[in-house]
Amino acid sequence: MTTGRKVLKAAVIGLGGMGRRHIAALDAMAAQGSGVRLAGVCDMNLDVARELAGSRADDRQAGPVSVSDWRELLLPGAADGAGIDLLCIATNGPSHHEIVLAAAAARIPYVLCEKPMSTSGAKAREMAEACAKSGTRLAVNLCRRFLTRCLLFRQAVRDENVAGRPRRFWGLIGGGGVGCVGLHYFDYAAWLFDARPVWVSAELTACPAPNVRGAQFCDPGGQVSVGFECADGHRFVGDFELSEDVPRASRCLVIGTEGVAEFDDFTPPPTGSASAGARPVDQRHVVKTRLVQPEPVALDHGPALDLVQATRDCLLDLVGPYALSTSGAGIESVDVVLGAHLSSQRGGARVALPLTGEALALDVPIT
Repeated sequence: MTTGRKVLKAAVIGLGGMGRRHIAALDAMAAQGSGVRLAGVCDMNLDVARELAGSRADDRQAGPVSVSDWRELLLPGAADGAGIDLLCIATNGPSHHEIVLAAAAARIPYVLCEKPMSTSGAKAREMAEACAKSGTRLAVNLCRRFLTRCLLFRQAVRDENVAGRPRRFWGLIGGGGVGCVGLHYFDYAAWLFDARPVWVSAELTACPAPNVRGAQFCDPGGQVSVGFECADGHRFVGDFELSEDVPRASRCLVIGTEGVAEFDDFTPPPTGSASAGARPVDQRHVVKTRLVQPEPVALDHGPALDLVQATRDCLLDLVGPYALSTSGAGIESVDVVLGAHLSSQRGGARVALPLTGEALALDVPIT
């Protein structure tokens, strides 16, 4: 670490599985000399927060401040009197809105919010606007934008154009909730081709199983179709299988004008893979009604899925000089989820995106 560089004081709210990954990501940043220190932790169960803080204390310094009320971390004198510089929000979706607004009001310089950004289109937009006005840099942890496997696949299908222009994106994802799990893949399909969602149609589970995170949450699965538009006006459709009676998986298929590319970001190597079959370059002028034997294209599928690595890289981007804007993508992905609920209520009718008018007020306690 460069001498004299300010050490960012970080705090993590929510010490479940994802919150602990945030802590591991912060530790990885520190190990790389990025100038960050865990100064505060918060969990509704104070014993959990105290135990974690105690485990990090040593002879050189005390462990992080431990609290059960996240508001204490936002006070100017929190964490050794100098306040928090970097706030990680790893709680469930319904709490994100209030915490981010409070962080903006406290002028916390950097905030990383877990997905979903919020539980309504209106709230997500209010969060982004509040942070923009206060100077708080807000990021949403849309981790597939930072996973090595996903970056390699994006390079192949977008930059190297192995399958041509996208016509269809197909995702076999299985149960897990349209908001909790499906949202990742709605964003993934858009990010692969720098596209934005322009409509959604869905049939969600009418009587979903009890949510594993608590009865207060509502996050059914189902079948969702999303229309995407690229910057140049090219459009393609994404179909997402998220039914609750389908086992969790992560197979994604890009059907393009010149071939097909397949990707699995869930199964560890060597089983997990990425592959493509496409028309030879010297045969791409042949009309598509003529059969041309596709050739296999070798793709590098990269290492196993690593959420700590992805969160670390998202944090590094957030505090870096050229932060990518993930808050806009966070809003778009929330719009897809809420639009899917509206569509399902309307018998599968298409709902235009971005949400507008009364649709922005729909609030569903997704996780």
